[in-house]
Amino acid sequence: MPATIDPVALYLETFERLRARKRWSTDSDTIRFVALALGAAGADVDYDHLEKVAAGLRQRARWSSPLKSEIRYVVAAMIMRRGLEPADVHARVFETRDSFRSHGLPSRGTGPTLAALLLALRSGGRTVPPRQIERLAGIYRRWRADHFWLTNADDLPAAALHAGRDTAVEVLTADVERAYERLRGSGFRRGNPLQLVSHLLAVDPRGVEAAVGRFARIAERLRDAGVRVWPSRYDETAVLSLTEETPGQVVRRVLGYRDRVRAAKPRPSKDLAFSLAAGIALAEDCARAGRAHAGDLIALQAIRDVLDAQQAAMAGAVAAGAAASSSGSC
Repeated sequence: MPATIDPVALYLETFERLRARKRWSTDSDTIRFVALALGAAGADVDYDHLEKVAAGLRQRARWSSPLKSEIRYVVAAMIMRRGLEPADVHARVFETRDSFRSHGLPSRGTGPTLAALLLALRSGGRTVPPRQIERLAGIYRRWRADHFWLTNADDLPAAALHAGRDTAVEVLTADVERAYERLRGSGFRRGNPLQLVSHLLAVDPRGVEAAVGRFARIAERLRDAGVRVWPSRYDETAVLSLTEETPGQVVRRVLGYRDRVRAAKPRPSKDLAFSLAAGIALAEDCARAGRAHAGDLIALQAIRDVLDAQQAAMAGAVAAGAAASSSGSC
């Protein structure tokens, strides 16, 4: 985006415009993620269009599909940002999940659906090349072999992130494993969040060692600024480590964005505001990289896709929790 555009102001404008028209039953946090997923395209999207695309996703979804939940709004935003035909993308998602099944991969639930979505978006709504599905299957099996107790269907979107890359599966999985071990050796807590970080850092064009080093330094700067780097914040820290700014600069930027997002009413929690700020910073860097660093743009955009998938899953969890709370109070 041009340097004169304020990315936080653009995000808040999109959020408020969509929130003002949303259904009373749609959670405001879902709309926060929608505004983030739309990015710079948000200025051209009205709520009626969003609702129409989301309704179409729900209508075409099978009864057990996560697209029956509020996830459909974030997925609709992901499709709209790319200017694709929703029916084509949805058809490719079904088709791709069927291919997962033929490769012995999990094919139902949020993880497989979002992995299929990422592949379908990358293919522009056309049939996903068989080689990418075969590659995804190979990556997933290697991850299962390396971390059997940690790897499950929720890791399929991260495998989809790497499915379109040219790096050999053996080299990629070795990079991921090396990143995980280096992070553990630096004192970060083992588990699923750290495994996701290793998946994300493996796309850094500067190499795994540089990415792990930046992750550790940015985590340290966040702690110095009074931010607790819990495992739940590992993924945002990984995103920040993929920027080109110094650790101090990127931490100052994301905390400034966090405070501005949190100052706008209705106020999100501090944790949610931090996650949104990291996404806004990533979107800003995608635009900047597009002008000067094509390789960085590819890496950053791929990471953004995974974050979109995570945000969609989180939106569904928020809606499910709200429904359970309402049901229990009757």
